[in-house]
Amino acid sequence: MKYIFLLNLSLISFSLSALPTLFVGETARITKDDVEVITQFYKQENGVDKYAEIAYEVEYPLYGTRGLTELDVQLTGEITSAWYSSNFGMTVTVYCNDVEVDSDTAYGVRYDRASYVVKPQFRIENYPIAAGCESVRVRMDKLGSIARMYFTDIKNIDLRLYMANKF
Repeated sequence: MKYIFLLNLSLISFSLSALPTLFVGETARITKDDVEVITQFYKQENGVDKYAEIAYEVEYPLYGTRGLTELDVQLTGEITSAWYSSNFGMTVTVYCNDVEVDSDTAYGVRYDRASYVVKPQFRIENYPIAAGCESVRVRMDKLGSIARMYFTDIKNIDLRLYMANKF
């Protein structure tokens, strides 16, 4: 019986440690595997509903903001579509406790059977967090019509989010 209790305790601690977290001063690397895909109904074809991927989102609890009144926020990286996808645009937005910190809209193009990457980036210094910042959310929205979103196939997301405080 004692061993079953210890096994359950170790499984609980393992699952808790697997939760994504972000500490002030750390860099979070965001990939397509990390994000939740947000879809919208596009059309029905032969009785089958087809959905467009319209956005991607990831949220992290943020630790280390107690007593802080401001943060520096930096986002850089690349978003790549499949070579056969059309020109596309993405707006990447960072939220702190559901309040928009900043966003960047970037565009990728297809030329000669190659897609060029979207490179969103911004840096905000001394962003005020009077109520603290307990969660950080990054949302990537495709731009354009629902048909454009349906036919734009995002293959790779590689973003880096860095949040730090001044010493």
